[in-house]
Amino acid sequence: MEASEDKHEEVEAILLVINESNDEKAIISAFDILMKLVKNVLKCPHEEKFRNIKKTNKAIASKLLSLSSIEDLLLALGYTDSSDEFYIFDITNYSDLTKLYKILESFHDERRKKYMTPEELNKYELLKAQKKKMIEEHKKRQSAKSELERGMKLDRKEKAQEEVKASKGNNLNFGANVVKFQPPAPERGR
Repeated sequence: MEASEDKHEEVEAILLVINESNDEKAIISAFDILMKLVKNVLKCPHEEKFRNIKKTNKAIASKLLSLSSIEDLLLALGYTDSSDEFYIFDITNYSDLTKLYKILESFHDERRKKYMTPEELNKYELLKAQKKKMIEEHKKRQSAKSELERGMKLDRKEKAQEEVKASKGNNLNFGANVVKFQPPAPERGR
């Protein structure tokens, strides 16, 4: 837990440096790219193509890597500078990245909101509220589900402790009383 706290502080400090030493519009366009890259890693962590950031990619080089202190941020997020061509995400840092994503998202959203029209801002706030409501409903469903599972587990334990009694099945007599047709026996002698 302590290492995670240190990561949070490190990332927040780097974000302050990035905010102070770069143009706000450049930060927004760079973080548009960074957020997509991080989201892809979070969705598909075992796909190598999403864990690699190609330094020679034109958009990444001109928008993302042109920011000062962005390399420090990438390293703090769990990427390693493997060569002149790639930053590669270390999969062992996945749990930290899921937590750090929220910090990045709030940093990015604060800057984006400044340039939104009132209509876009209303839409953004509405979507945020809906997302928050969905998360709360999901948590409620999860807690109800875990409560049901716990109850089922207790029921199984209780049932396993009951003494098993031998039982005899009931003789079921229902439905039509069907008798197989027997033709009359031929009469003899007549």
